[in-house]
Amino acid sequence: MRRLTQTGYVIFSAVVALVFNSCKKDHAYVPEPLPAINPTVTPIPYSVVAYLITPNDRTINPDLYRGAKSALTNLQGWYKAQMGNSKTFTLNPVILDTISAAHDANWFISDHGDSISGNNAYYYNTKCELKQLLGSKYDSAHVVYCAFVDADFKNETIPRGLAVEGVYSLAGLAGKDPNSWIGDAGHALGHAFGLLDGNPPNNDGIMSHGYSNYPGCILKSWDKDTLNASPFFTVH
Repeated sequence: MRRLTQTGYVIFSAVVALVFNSCKKDHAYVPEPLPAINPTVTPIPYSVVAYLITPNDRTINPDLYRGAKSALTNLQGWYKAQMGNSKTFTLNPVILDTISAAHDANWFISDHGDSISGNNAYYYNTKCELKQLLGSKYDSAHVVYCAFVDADFKNETIPRGLAVEGVYSLAGLAGKDPNSWIGDAGHALGHAFGLLDGNPPNNDGIMSHGYSNYPGCILKSWDKDTLNASPFFTVH
């Protein structure tokens, strides 16, 4: 085989680089667009209404949306299997709504004082935002809310009414190994349904340390008792 001349080598290298870079561009990752979303105007009574809340200084991320939506349907099936009587929670036809926040991402992680932030800033900031955006439609008596917020915290949830997950959980749900993050969201939802942290702590309950082993964690008998008495758990 003849050797390339210096000029020929330079031309050959340029062509290879051009082809390589073209291939890189062709295979560059481009997120799939979001599906059309028609917001839930009148939720099913005693259902879970879930939102992806995007702060006003960020753009909606389709990967985060798909990860959170998948987690919700996964958890609905997991709770049903754990209950053992075909009961689980109800999701609305639009499983995950989207909302553009009135505030920027930093607002969600700041302490705005007791009138807004309470003693658990991330949680109460998100609750304040939802109440502001939904107005009179905010109904914690007949709806359990699950808010995924694209702001820099993991999750902050206290018993009953609202589960809050931050961007660290969202990134985990959108990643290649989402199971422990689905368990984390399942733990937060458990609180929103009125379940308490495991007492004493244990290694297998989703309301204790077991959430990180999802789907290999369990609902404890006392968790099932609470959920069986809840109007949010019905036969599906």
